[in-house]
Amino acid sequence: MKIFKRLLPVFLSLIFLSGCSAVQKIISNPTPELFPGSVLFSDDFSTNETGWKTWNQDNAYVNIEGGGLYFLINETEYDYWSKPGFKFENVVIQTDAIKVGGPNNNSYGVICRMVDETNFYAFLISSDGYAGILRVKEGIYELLNNNSMEFFAEIAQGEALNQMTASCNGSQLSLGINGKIVLQEEDTSFPVGDIGFIAGTFAEPGVEILFDNLVVLQP
Repeated sequence: MKIFKRLLPVFLSLIFLSGCSAVQKIISNPTPELFPGSVLFSDDFSTNETGWKTWNQDNAYVNIEGGGLYFLINETEYDYWSKPGFKFENVVIQTDAIKVGGPNNNSYGVICRMVDETNFYAFLISSDGYAGILRVKEGIYELLNNNSMEFFAEIAQGEALNQMTASCNGSQLSLGINGKIVLQEEDTSFPVGDIGFIAGTFAEPGVEILFDNLVVLQP
């Protein structure tokens, strides 16, 4: 059973605010030329020209290396995230994610509609086979699908690759794992915001996650 009761620490917000670029890339109100399946943004993480937030400190290391966006978290009961600085409304986010090392009792996944560091949705899985759709509102964590993350056989466990698909389309939120939709919920808290990645620990530190092959599509 995995239950989120975390409050976002203040210094995480300071990290992101201090690292923000003066130029914000905004994609909202898609133009009429866009059609379902249009690519809004993609990244193979060969460079960091798109401005993902990276840092190196005692308890966390987030950087573009190994052909992807790499997270190392050495603190228990903690989440870190990175975002490129966009603004989207409705999106389908596809990515490959793999546990490089550390405990299977972890959480990692995709962020959508990040208004700021205390308001966003996260679509999470763990390396021991659990998943959940998380809403963080005013810094309060709440799973929308259940009181705890739920087990799904579709999730490849251990140091294995998982293909994740997260959809934020109007009030409809869904999470797909390796080609199958496993969770669907409805919520209207955040209509627009940034996309990103998130990874976190529970009782054990040392979680290492690599994200790659990101594609953001028009639903």
